[in-house]
Amino acid sequence: MTPFTINNLPVEAEPGETVLQVARRYGIEIPTLCYHEAVTAYASCRLCIVAATEGGRTRIVTSCTYPAREGLEVHTDTEAVRALRRVLLELLLAEAPASEQLREYAAGLGVTTTRFPSEDPENKCILCGLCERVCSEHAHVGSISFAHRGPRRKMTTPFDEPPDQCKGCTACAYVCPTGAIDVRIGAGGMELEPWCARVEMVACAECGMRFAPAPEMEELAEKGKVEPAVMALCPICRRKAHARVLLTGKA
Repeated sequence: MTPFTINNLPVEAEPGETVLQVARRYGIEIPTLCYHEAVTAYASCRLCIVAATEGGRTRIVTSCTYPAREGLEVHTDTEAVRALRRVLLELLLAEAPASEQLREYAAGLGVTTTRFPSEDPENKCILCGLCERVCSEHAHVGSISFAHRGPRRKMTTPFDEPPDQCKGCTACAYVCPTGAIDVRIGAGGMELEPWCARVEMVACAECGMRFAPAPEMEELAEKGKVEPAVMALCPICRRKAHARVLLTGKA
C-alpha cells in the first residue's frame, strides 16, 4: 500500500491506482466527464484536475491519469483548481452548447454561461473519446474513432460511412456523458446517430416486438452466453412464460 494525503486526509493506494481511483474509494468527490472505470483513462475533459505537491513543487495534474505515490499531497478544491475548472466548463459549453446533460452538469458546478463563442450551436459532442474506447476495448469492434486535427477534429466512422461492423450493443450511447449519441428503435431495426448505423433487431417469437440487436445476440449465442429461449422471446414474454410455468406447471 502507498500512503499519501488527499485534502489532508491520510489515504492508501493499492498498486497501480491513480489519484482519482483512490479518491473515489475514499468517497472524495472529483468531477469528471471523460472518465469511466470500465475503459482506459484519456484525460480529455481535464475536469478532474487537482493540485499535487511532491518534493516541494505543486502542479496541476489530471487525477484520472496521475499515479498515486508515497508522500504525495493532493488538494482537490483549491481556488486555483476551481478557477481552472470553471474555464474548462465554459470551453466545454461553447464546444457542445446543445447538450442538456452538459448544461445541467456545469450548472451543478456553478457555471451557467460561457464567454466563448460556439461554432456549432447544434453540437453535443465534447470529443471525450469514451465512445471510441468502449467500442474498441469492450465491444472489440472499433467502428468509431477520431478524425482530423484542430478545429476540424471529430468523432466519426471510417470514411464517414455507416459502420457495417456495428453490433448495436449501444455501449457508446451508455457511456456518453453529453447525450451526443441517439438510439432509436423502430420497425426497420435500430438506428444510432450520428454514426448512421443501422442494425437489425431480433423479433420476439410470441409478440413480434423487436427487442435486441441481432449481431450482438448472435455473438452472445456463439459464446454460449445466451440460451435459445432468451433469443426467442422479449423480456415481457419471457416473464409471462415464467409466470405461466409457475402457475400451471406447463411451459
